[in-house]
Amino acid sequence: MSKSFNQLPYEDLADYGNWGQDNNDSKRDTPRTRALFMAYLVSSGGRIPLRGIEMHGTYFWPDVWVGGALVKKGYLAVDESAQEFVVTQDGWGFVADTLEILGKQPPCNMPGR
Repeated sequence: MSKSFNQLPYEDLADYGNWGQDNNDSKRDTPRTRALFMAYLVSSGGRIPLRGIEMHGTYFWPDVWVGGALVKKGYLAVDESAQEFVVTQDGWGFVADTLEILGKQPPCNMPGR
């Protein structure tokens, strides 16, 4: 899973126009897309800052390709004035679907379980 952490926010991505999504032709909901989307939501509380999610003095930078794919699929909308992604109704449906898939997974075979 691709993820980036940095001491500074990703200032170049504060404007969604700088995300370079013209060639992003993602059409599938991959496990990577689901995992990163869930990580962003858990880490941000539901509104994902374009410049990165601040966590204990460091920033969790969103993956540009995954973020763009989520926008193109209609799961996220861009709030330019707030410089944030906002989860759409379809996005929350995607989250619900992801949680349902996870709930159907066999139990983990870890010691003590």
